[in-house]
Amino acid sequence: MASRPHWLLPLVVALLSCGVDTEAPSRARAGSLRGAEDLLDAPYPVDDIVGGRLGAGPRDLTDLDGLLVFVATDRTRGTELFRSDGTDTGTFLVKDIHPGPRGSALHSLTPLGRSLVFVADDGVHGEEPWVSDGKPSGTRLLRDLCAGASGSHPRDLVVLGGFVYFVADDGVTGAELWRTDGTTEGTQLVKDLVPGAEPASPVELTVVGDRLFFFVDHDLWNSDGTPEGTRLLRTFETLPHVDLSPRALTAVDGRLHFFMEYVQDGATEEGPAPFALWTSDGTPAGTVKLADVGRPVLGGPLRATAAGALLFFVTGTAEQGDELWRSDGTVAGTFLVRDIAPGLDSANPRELTAMDGRVYFSAWTAEHGDELWRSDGTEAGTLLVKDLRPGPEGSALSFLRASRGRLYFSAHEPGKGHEPWTSNGTGRGTSRLADIAEGPDSSCAREFTASGRRVFFTANERALGAELWAWDEGYTFRLVTRRPSWVFPPDERHPLAGERAQLVQDIRPGPLGSDSTSWAVLQDRLVFDADNGSVGLEPWRSDGTSQGTSLLLDIRPGPASSAPSDFFTLGGRVLFFANDGLRGRELWRTDGTPAGTVLVKDLHVGAGDGKGAGAPVVVGGIAYFNGRDSARGEELWRTDGTTAGTYLVKDLMPGPEGASPRQLTAVGNRVFFIARFPSTGYELGVSDGTESGTFLVKDIRPGIAGSYPAAMTALGPRVVFTANDGVSGEEPWVSDGTAAGTQLLRDLWPGPEGSAADGYTVAFGKVVFVATTPAAGREPWITDGTAPGTRLVLDINPGPEGSYPLWPCPLWGSVLFAANDGKRGVELWRASTSTGAAELVKDLRAGVASSEPRWLTTVGDTILFHADNGETGAELWETTGVGAGTLLRQELAPGQLGSLPHAFIRAGAKVFFLADDGAQGTEWWVLPLPPVAP
Repeated sequence: MASRPHWLLPLVVALLSCGVDTEAPSRARAGSLRGAEDLLDAPYPVDDIVGGRLGAGPRDLTDLDGLLVFVATDRTRGTELFRSDGTDTGTFLVKDIHPGPRGSALHSLTPLGRSLVFVADDGVHGEEPWVSDGKPSGTRLLRDLCAGASGSHPRDLVVLGGFVYFVADDGVTGAELWRTDGTTEGTQLVKDLVPGAEPASPVELTVVGDRLFFFVDHDLWNSDGTPEGTRLLRTFETLPHVDLSPRALTAVDGRLHFFMEYVQDGATEEGPAPFALWTSDGTPAGTVKLADVGRPVLGGPLRATAAGALLFFVTGTAEQGDELWRSDGTVAGTFLVRDIAPGLDSANPRELTAMDGRVYFSAWTAEHGDELWRSDGTEAGTLLVKDLRPGPEGSALSFLRASRGRLYFSAHEPGKGHEPWTSNGTGRGTSRLADIAEGPDSSCAREFTASGRRVFFTANERALGAELWAWDEGYTFRLVTRRPSWVFPPDERHPLAGERAQLVQDIRPGPLGSDSTSWAVLQDRLVFDADNGSVGLEPWRSDGTSQGTSLLLDIRPGPASSAPSDFFTLGGRVLFFANDGLRGRELWRTDGTPAGTVLVKDLHVGAGDGKGAGAPVVVGGIAYFNGRDSARGEELWRTDGTTAGTYLVKDLMPGPEGASPRQLTAVGNRVFFIARFPSTGYELGVSDGTESGTFLVKDIRPGIAGSYPAAMTALGPRVVFTANDGVSGEEPWVSDGTAAGTQLLRDLWPGPEGSAADGYTVAFGKVVFVATTPAAGREPWITDGTAPGTRLVLDINPGPEGSYPLWPCPLWGSVLFAANDGKRGVELWRASTSTGAAELVKDLRAGVASSEPRWLTTVGDTILFHADNGETGAELWETTGVGAGTLLRQELAPGQLGSLPHAFIRAGAKVFFLADDGAQGTEWWVLPLPPVAP
């Protein structure tokens, strides 16, 4: 392909400033495990706490029958679901699905009539399908497809008829095709496409008319939503050493269009062209190849879309570069529309967006730079709409969307930066909406979404960060949100239009801050701990206004703190533990009013603490926790938020010492824990919430010494853990909650020494863990939960010294970790749960020195981590699990200082992490995720 002129660099820089794909050469597809593009948008700082920008980062803006729903992130609740009707009182949190700062990481918002189907993780069930009507009471788990905390990981949600179709793994049939009508009963498996536990893993779910098309490996299927109507349409055969990858399935005028990529492994020089365009009418005979198209540009901003009866896409030739092509589903009707940048130059069309039967897009020419164009599929009808920035530099148009007969996008002007524009498709009807980030700064407005009588979008104003904005039919701009942990005042006499968002309240004036460390959501308010400098740490509430933000109750009057902690939402109230100075640390609740902030129960009568160590866990609407009273010590308690409903589950260890239950772990509808039982010491316990259903599972180490179970990890309906039976030492065990089903997996180091198994990491129904043996040292092992299925993965550092794997992290059917093979230092390795083999992913720092990969965190099809290659210091890296897909993502702190990025947290379409760029200290940064690769 022809290269772009060197003076396009300013345009590239402008696009990077807004987080837009600049079409830099893509990284090798060999570096992708699941076909996802490796290239991510550039990260940018989110929150400079000392003095910078802090935004909610609204994203996934979605119209739900005239109500806007979206995903946003704050420091108190993580990533959760919000709603807005464009008014102050109508913008608030829908539900804190996963209470606490981690958030539910919800995604795939899909409207189905007046309901919203989406994917979320409530911290108990893992990623599962949820449904919401936009109200807290109507937001619920749709169905727990894969029992336990692992989740079914639904993906590729699409609407057909009255159903949402998706792919999920229920732990029994593997990843298969499911559908839901928004009810629990109506959430069903469509068909086990590959019978048994082997996953079919359908990809590219695409609705065409009244049928659903998708691929399973090299097979094209379609479905009418019934088992009998779900059929194999065609199997695509290929030559030896050539693999197939379907791309960009698109519905066009009742037909399916798609690209088939032919990937050769290098073993043969002969083979098909790298790409071909196909079409299908839903019959085997009507599934035909239209043309070989070279190598179309399908990644990054939208590059294939339907407009009217035509498919528009971008591909290139050696003579013409990347240009706009079209197809009407016939061989003769598939051709280049226009050579917009004549000759070898590439117009590089992108942001292809359909409106009124035409396609609108951004394209480059030497005369105008990157500007707005349109096409009706003919050469004469392919025209520049408007030169927004006259001259060759161009406006670097981005985030183009069509809504209700108008286009919305972000474009750059000298002295204005990237700001929101609108167009009716004509030059005269194209104009800038507003200069939100006044002056040369850019607001990078994006995600334009019409809902009700307003158009909503996300924009970044320096003082506010990325927040939700609205433009109503009266051409009035309104800043809808500023930190979604607050809700705007119900006083409509003070509209936000034209006003700048303000701090809700400086609870502790001055530089020290209010020291909030724990919080929960109560309907449309936030309940949290704060210190205003006079009454100590106490519970506060806020409705998002200064006048609505106040101390709930000075539980421990005066400057001493009641130090409320462990806030969690249960049954429409917030529960927490606090010390009033008289009764010790006890269980409290609040309904959001001072009068309604009351002690639930004084478990330990007198000044003693009623709260034992460890965090509560919620299972089935009941919270379980380690409570303490004077007569029985620390025992397992439960609460429904009422005095009568707060009681001891069972006195497991009669007497004042107590059982001291720890490591409460949700496994299905039960809670596993370790506790001290009479005559057994610390052993494994389980509870279903009843006295009879709460018991010692097994005396693993007979006698009073106890086996001290540790590192408990849910594996489907069972729990895997480490215990010491007194004979075999610390070894891996598994339990289904019965004595007979609680067994030593394998005595890896015979004798009382034990293998000290730890680091259990679940991936695709198997567990990779770390253990020590006399022959191999500390190395990675794998188990399927049975003794025969428990074995050494690889002696990475041959001999007894061991490689000491650290930071294990799952990625689809693999677990990645850092290990030292004795020759290359601590580097990145990968163990496959399907083959049970392990291999070096990449030597990031050549030689015996270590790159020390740390903080490995799964983000979709990628793992993010930090490592030191010896040149940049510890910086941000990414990997898809193979060497070609393991790359330095970005050097945030120039030179060898290293920014030490860590604590990676996925939040919808972004990843947040902490890093120190050498100027702002350790602050939050954000990394936009790439689009899902076709």
